[in-house]
Amino acid sequence: MERPSTGRILRYRGKRGLHAIRAAIVTADIETLDPAGVHLGAVPPLDSARHVHLWVFTPGEQGGFHEYNVPQGDEPGCWYWPPRA
Repeated sequence: MERPSTGRILRYRGKRGLHAIRAAIVTADIETLDPAGVHLGAVPPLDSARHVHLWVFTPGEQGGFHEYNVPQGDEPGCWYWPPRA
């Protein structure tokens, strides 16, 4: 099974409201997570190789938001691969 990697585009299902599906980009994965940043408390750790930190894109002025330590899955608050065209 393919692991997510930094720079890949995923889909993220929101945790609140309508559980909107948004495009997101991986900002850190198990290979690129900065251990010094984790040690200093500047970056949250990842629970597994299937968890990622994301930037979630949103329409409107805000443009997006961070989500940390996001697991793969179909439930709200999870990421999944976009369908292949």
